[in-house]
Amino acid sequence: MNKEQIFTQQMTLPYSVMAANNHIRLDRILTLFQDTAALHALELGISGYDLEKIGLKWFISRYQIQVHDRLQLGQPFVLKTWRLPWKNLYELRQFTIVNTSDIPVISALGVWVMVRAQNSKPVRLTPHMPAVLMTQTAPAPDLWTNDPDLSGFDHEKKFCVRIHDLDMNQHVNNTVYVTWAMETLPISWWFRYTPHSLVVSYHKESFYPDKIIVRTKLCNKNKYMKTCHAIFHEASGTKLACLTLIWKKISHGPV
Repeated sequence: MNKEQIFTQQMTLPYSVMAANNHIRLDRILTLFQDTAALHALELGISGYDLEKIGLKWFISRYQIQVHDRLQLGQPFVLKTWRLPWKNLYELRQFTIVNTSDIPVISALGVWVMVRAQNSKPVRLTPHMPAVLMTQTAPAPDLWTNDPDLSGFDHEKKFCVRIHDLDMNQHVNNTVYVTWAMETLPISWWFRYTPHSLVVSYHKESFYPDKIIVRTKLCNKNKYMKTCHAIFHEASGTKLACLTLIWKKISHGPV
């Protein structure tokens, strides 16, 4: 990847991404990724605003995030992102947060699909992307397993879609699904564990004022804990998203 193809932002870790346990919230990190990707896409002429003019939009299919080290409140970092097409159907976007020593702290992959705004049917990228953005293609990504069996579950919680959950496409923003999943866990969990990795697969959109059910299953995984989450539309039973989170123990108590 050439340096000129990498979009960078120098940032300072804000208070808004910190959880009650003084560790980062992955849903808020996703917001940082989303904001940076949107700015880069705008610069490239393929933003949501650009696609809206031709009756198209981006649909997020997957995010997967790996936390390598802890970020502290107020710590400076650089967020890097770059994109490449894959199979002429998927837009792969890599994210890396590096510290001042250029050591990766968080890395992530996002997978987008271009769809028709009218019916959400996928389209090939080539007819709708600037030719210069299609000259290189991405190798097949390492897609983590994410199809948990939630025939039995430990926690269940219901949510109502709020107006403020919607994005410019007027459906629930992708970060909200992660918030819902994590919200099913008791607060005591947050003072024992912090997210180590996340994979979320998005299946269907949800809209205002839908009612949502989230089911969560707890699993032991050696020195880590694993939580599996499935999100459903309450009325239809349609699966909207599934998530797998790996958590590691933290040493400090409430702060």
